[in-house]
Amino acid sequence: MRFREATLNRFAACLALGCLTLALRAALLPIWPIPVPSIYDEFSYLLQADTFAHGRLTNPPHPMWQFFESLYIIQQPTYASRYPPGQSLFMAAGQVLFGHPWFGVWLSCGLMAAALLWALQAWVRGRWLLPGAAIILQLSFFPYWMNSYWGGAVAALGGALVIGAWARLRSRPGAGLSSALAVGAVLVVYTRPLEGLLLLIPVFLHLLVKRPEWLGFRIPVLLCGAVGAALLGYYHFRVTGSPWRMPFAEYFAQYETVPKFAFQSLVPANQRTFRHLDLEWIDKVWAFEAWQKARTWALFPMRLNDWRRILSTTFGSSFWILLLAVFSPRLYHSPRTRIPFIAALIVLGFSFTEVHFFAHYAAPFTALFLILTVSAFRYLRTLSPYAAPAAALLLFGLIFGRDAEQIYRGRTPDRFYALNVRKPAIESQLADLGGRHIILVHYTQAKNPHEEWIYNGADLDGSTVLWAQDMGDEKNRELLSYFPGRKFWRFEPDESTDRLDPYP
Repeated sequence: MRFREATLNRFAACLALGCLTLALRAALLPIWPIPVPSIYDEFSYLLQADTFAHGRLTNPPHPMWQFFESLYIIQQPTYASRYPPGQSLFMAAGQVLFGHPWFGVWLSCGLMAAALLWALQAWVRGRWLLPGAAIILQLSFFPYWMNSYWGGAVAALGGALVIGAWARLRSRPGAGLSSALAVGAVLVVYTRPLEGLLLLIPVFLHLLVKRPEWLGFRIPVLLCGAVGAALLGYYHFRVTGSPWRMPFAEYFAQYETVPKFAFQSLVPANQRTFRHLDLEWIDKVWAFEAWQKARTWALFPMRLNDWRRILSTTFGSSFWILLLAVFSPRLYHSPRTRIPFIAALIVLGFSFTEVHFFAHYAAPFTALFLILTVSAFRYLRTLSPYAAPAAALLLFGLIFGRDAEQIYRGRTPDRFYALNVRKPAIESQLADLGGRHIILVHYTQAKNPHEEWIYNGADLDGSTVLWAQDMGDEKNRELLSYFPGRKFWRFEPDESTDRLDPYP
């Protein structure tokens, strides 16, 4: 009876933290509104979510597809995002149920908060859960995982289910925990498949070797894994024509010469055809410079700085990095935290092979870093019985005080201040004029790789306002002929984002 009551109380705490996260963010919508997308990854996810919300897995290629080519979106063999479907499935649910895809992000962050606390409860007990809950609230509420469309929360939700179930399966195997493990595994593969496998392979190997009795509850894992793999393969088949070919690989084969990993070689430039300045610039300048730097000793300070930014952004302060560094020997030598510590070192080492590394790349490992951080925080008591309470009061006071000040001043993480945040305002102005419109975007030079303007929804022909590449007057006549009833505009964002000229 005591065990059951304790389980119910722990579940209630998880539910309360998830609901608190959702309620706080919803209550602040009047002064901290729904974020406006500005990064090309966000627009790619939004296209995918809009496609799912229309009841389709992908979209047929448009007859004028070359005018609509854009970053991180494939036009052939179908019109789709290059990303796995996990993040956008939540966003599509938000669009269908609440009228806007951001509410799917909002919901995923609430679920992530509950799952992270559930995972933490398997490793930490008593009053030490309070600083952990405070860290989770900060992570779920303030950073860009909640306040953009980049993703992170769904992968962290999946990783938390895996870590929480894994810890409990080591002591009491059961069908319910095996099901949680299976669902979490599907979520991380559907969001961050490469990094997710770095988490899943050690977890499953450990269970098979150290807890062979877990095999008695393998049916939920096998069933969920088989269904998840079949659905993902079918999605790949609908998008790329092959169940084995990911949209990410299809996009790379068409639009990129710079590989994902620093140890890989460049693709010869003559194997790619770039029809537009923006796509060529992002590959041959921005990505190429990052690839060159990643192949030098400059990678090490650059990647360490990335991790400093990742942990300070997601957990709210650089203090946690210092804490982890100081107590890392104890974390390694403790039987309770040795495996999470080694797993964290694995993803840390793996990050040094990638050209770019952002916080949502490491999202499947969020629960592990949370467990290590709270465990390190516990060791403050060895310095003084008052060290941990004093540090908690001071640190969380500063963190939440800073968050409140940034919300009040409008300096929240979703305010990237990119020029293309004016896209919705421009579309609204044209919609007010009546009729249907096409904006031909003419790039003269790429000032910022994050300021791409040519993004559209899933239904190109049905959209009131379309953004298209300016391919020159002779080629543009084909587009004018295809859309005879629309009004055309020329837009030069490198010169001015406030001026639209009627296209002759």
